[in-house]
Amino acid sequence: MQLPFLGTWDCTIDSKRRLTLPAKLRELLGSVEPTPQLIVTVGHKGCLLLIPPGLWNELSPDLFRAILGGDEGALRLRSTMALYGNVARIDNSGRISLTEKQVKVAGLEKEAVFFGNFNRIEVWNPSRFAVENPPLEDPAEHDRLMAEYLDRRGTEKGSL
Repeated sequence: MQLPFLGTWDCTIDSKRRLTLPAKLRELLGSVEPTPQLIVTVGHKGCLLLIPPGLWNELSPDLFRAILGGDEGALRLRSTMALYGNVARIDNSGRISLTEKQVKVAGLEKEAVFFGNFNRIEVWNPSRFAVENPPLEDPAEHDRLMAEYLDRRGTEKGSL
């Protein structure tokens, strides 16, 4: 079982478009990936996705099946992810390099936010991250979502 990536970390981007992965993320990656690299591509709402190769290999067959089935949306998604994608090697200092296209589409300048979002790592422009991931202000709404998406699953399986 793969450990989830959870939490946020602020980081800076150097003049060569390099990000230093937080030590906790490097530790987690080391426990699930034998090679020091990540697939980097554009994600939702302009963030960048950092996906370990093992997980990428699990996700990509679903996308390719949808394309073979004639799904135009899947074809567009694959094209966009390929256009903005690259394999980033994690160097000895724990850094990855982003492409110019990736920095532009994500609106990154000198600062970024790493967001451990379960099975992937997202990289966000700090302002965009704050808008798309506001702080928890309504515990009742959170409880409703928990009941709708998690508690029912546990009930269906006879646990929780």
